[in-house]
Amino acid sequence: MTTYYLHLDYNDLYIAKFQVRTDDINLVYKEISEKIILEGFKSGFTIVQQIQRYKILCDKIYRQKDRCEKIRASDFLLFFSCYVALCKFNKIKPTEYMFLKKKKRKRLQN
Repeated sequence: MTTYYLHLDYNDLYIAKFQVRTDDINLVYKEISEKIILEGFKSGFTIVQQIQRYKILCDKIYRQKDRCEKIRASDFLLFFSCYVALCKFNKIKPTEYMFLKKKKRKRLQN
């Protein structure tokens, strides 16, 4: 199975990379962000309210990264979910993320 790295930029700042199983943003959305969007609807939030909340979280992580502050792994995963949700709502351009195929290293045998 081929794996990829999804490199995320937010406001022209490299935030992080995540290992994913596909190079299709829609499949990544199904795996990662669909749950938080559905939970938002169940909680009574509109699409506009959800987009605002996702942007607030992404802006918070952006400021932390810009100031070289420590960011917890759970915050990165939450950022990843919100980022992909914003991609699904067409609030982040496809030029702000990039899929790179994970390179398999050949081992040298003696």
